[in-house]
Amino acid sequence: IDDEKITYDSVTAGTSKEGTGETTTRMDALLNDNDEVWVELKGKHIAEVIQTLSTKIRDIVNSSTGSALSGSKASGKALSINQMAKALKALPEYREIMSKLSQHMQIAHQCMDAFNKQGLLELTELEQTLATGKTDEGRTPKLKALLGQVVEEFRKRNDSAMRLRILAIAIVSQRGLSSQSDLKKLLNEANLSEDEISALRNLEKLGCPLVQKDGQNSKYARIGGKKASSFSEAENESEYSSSRYACPLKSILQDATSGNLSVEEYPSVMPLPDDNALNQSAMKKVSSVRKAASASNRWGSKTSSSSSSGKRKVGSRQLVFVVGGMCYSELRAAREVMDASGTEIVTGTTKFITPSEFISN
Repeated sequence: IDDEKITYDSVTAGTSKEGTGETTTRMDALLNDNDEVWVELKGKHIAEVIQTLSTKIRDIVNSSTGSALSGSKASGKALSINQMAKALKALPEYREIMSKLSQHMQIAHQCMDAFNKQGLLELTELEQTLATGKTDEGRTPKLKALLGQVVEEFRKRNDSAMRLRILAIAIVSQRGLSSQSDLKKLLNEANLSEDEISALRNLEKLGCPLVQKDGQNSKYARIGGKKASSFSEAENESEYSSSRYACPLKSILQDATSGNLSVEEYPSVMPLPDDNALNQSAMKKVSSVRKAASASNRWGSKTSSSSSSGKRKVGSRQLVFVVGGMCYSELRAAREVMDASGTEIVTGTTKFITPSEFISN
């Protein structure tokens, strides 16, 4: 992945008639707003992406024109990459859209392959429980038991970067371990390199202590007891257990769009209008949008897609700039709040960072 460009393996189906076999070619794809499929699917959970693409492809294959693929028609099963490649050849009238859907499906499957290859699926339950303070069933676990699971994962993982990832999540999510002895035990089990230990200790420069300090205020000492705590107060409505955690930025955006953002924590550089003026302005905007939508269909949404670009935004625009860097899950959180609230949110940052870049920085 390089900015908007992603390199993937494109599968081309062979035919017995031509005497050719299946071939794989390295291809580049540009993922930007000129790609309608990308605009619709970006920011969605990978499982939802694959399901949506499978449905779209199957609808074409199961059409009257797609009856040439009778072996796959109405089977109800997800199409394989090879089946999609054959469909692309058999349906020339749908070639453009099938090519685009097939491209995104192959990219999505290869992303899942990379995800599974690193064994991240097995880690999600532990990581989500550490970050949210609750299991998938809503139970608050004992912190000692969680740290025991962390040690077990250390012993399973040959990749030291993965062990660093788990330890960092354990420390950050709990706002520091309860004692130096706990930190020493986990560091011994993690067996990290000097550079990785240095990266871990630099978390303190970002305001996250590796060990809780005496006299820490209550906000940062919630794990003084025996239960694990939650790092974020926001809730994620995702149906997937691997995506229960919601980043702190999401709760900030939710407060901002609902008008409940703390002025003490986020002061204004300009005088704020009084509440009555804000309420009257909001009512006028809602009324004008309703009138415009009923007066002419061209002002309404042209698509039933849940994509942010397919919905008309109501109310003031929120401009959010994150200094120091922003991760892609925070960008997704902004899109989720925008979809839920109907308020347009424009996000910006000094740099979008990946997990590996975060560690190296």
